[in-house]
Amino acid sequence: MRSKQSIAAGLLVAALVAAGAVNLATDQPRWWGLLPIVVYVVLVVLEINVVLATGAAVVIGFVLTGTGPLAMGTMMSESLGSFIAVIGLIIMLGAGLGRIAADTGAAQTLVRMLLNRVGVDSPVRIQVGIMLASTVLVGALGTLAGANAILAPIVIPVAAAVSRSRPSVAAMLHAGGAAGLIIGPFTPPVVTITGAADISYLQYLFSAGLPMAVVTWATGFAMARFIQRRTAETDQYSAEELAGMARNDGASGGTPSRTPGATPGGTLVATARERRAAVAFIGTIVAMAVLGVILEAGFAYAIVVMIVTAIVTALAGGMRPADALTSFYTGAAQLLWLFFLFWLFNPLLIMLEQSGAYEAMLESLQPTLESVGAWPFLMIALVIGWVGVAGAAVAQVVLINDLLWPLAATLGIPSTAWSAALLGGSQIDWFGPFPNADMIGQMGLARSSNLRMMLFNGWAIMAANLVLFAVLFTVLL
Repeated sequence: MRSKQSIAAGLLVAALVAAGAVNLATDQPRWWGLLPIVVYVVLVVLEINVVLATGAAVVIGFVLTGTGPLAMGTMMSESLGSFIAVIGLIIMLGAGLGRIAADTGAAQTLVRMLLNRVGVDSPVRIQVGIMLASTVLVGALGTLAGANAILAPIVIPVAAAVSRSRPSVAAMLHAGGAAGLIIGPFTPPVVTITGAADISYLQYLFSAGLPMAVVTWATGFAMARFIQRRTAETDQYSAEELAGMARNDGASGGTPSRTPGATPGGTLVATARERRAAVAFIGTIVAMAVLGVILEAGFAYAIVVMIVTAIVTALAGGMRPADALTSFYTGAAQLLWLFFLFWLFNPLLIMLEQSGAYEAMLESLQPTLESVGAWPFLMIALVIGWVGVAGAAVAQVVLINDLLWPLAATLGIPSTAWSAALLGGSQIDWFGPFPNADMIGQMGLARSSNLRMMLFNGWAIMAANLVLFAVLFTVLL
């Protein structure tokens, strides 16, 4: 780690010197305008904190463009109302809503209702129930880690009762949750892509989101069964683990009681208040989503949805206003860093445009890409986002869109096809080719240490989605 920090420090010094020299030599940096983005990508690859990497890139951009203190202040203040900063705010509000849903027992009760509805009388039904619960909860809360952290202690004892292995459960959580992030109407990727491509939620859903979610879910379902056959004898949950999770579940969301022997995992009985909160939570999200479709609402509508759903859920769950606010603040504070990341990222994009880098790239690449054609261009854009742009998925979408949409527009690529390229380029790297935080996080929630099987699951989903997008681009063009 120390060697990476030394490399990062050396890179920063060299980049600052180069930026200063370019600023003195010319008023229009052109290709040199990509320097801050290159530094940002390299720092993230070196595992430097992504907020620090973004801040360092912004400083290099200021030096490169000769931005003075007053102009810096104006740029930073205007960035608070930018598209990407609003997305950061929506994500924070979603985290606050998630905390209220957990503290009222709404999220936990919703999971139990889904499991009971699907049934827990066979291993296949239990797998369907776990993955469906993950899809619904992640789609509602907009966070893979947060939603599955609520889900895991509830479903693991049920899975263990039919001898589902830890790596198998990890694969279920990863695939089921990823599908929820792809199709949830107010999740960060969906809000960002619909805003960037300027299309409605239904256009996005049927042109890109639903196909990828179905392929991800179905491939993950098959891979979880594949993994189960290879780990059933060696990687089961211990009695001590299950006892610890039962204690944590009982303390995490209200006071549900367990009726012994009713189902393989026991029947969890929620209180009337928890049931009201669960119905209010999912009912409000569905109602607001329908209203948004009718009104053809834009991405900013998600702000209203998060606030209204939080208020309705808290009231239905019997929370006092002061307690509800405290709960909301606690949840939102956990993602404050992400808001700062997106706030800092907008000046980076503005300076990239001011430097003339976009125009230089367009002039250089347009003849070649026009001769290549629309389908290869979409595949190139997907691969660039997948393996060439590191960092948070929302920032990936905005950066890919700003860099490549002008070229896509000259090729006559429709917005629906472009939304599919943005989705694939920013989300396929959830699954590989290398281990990542999302993958490791789901392993941790499932108490699994089998990275090999998790990579197999990710590679299968990744390959299936690459085939999907190759076909999808042909259909959408």
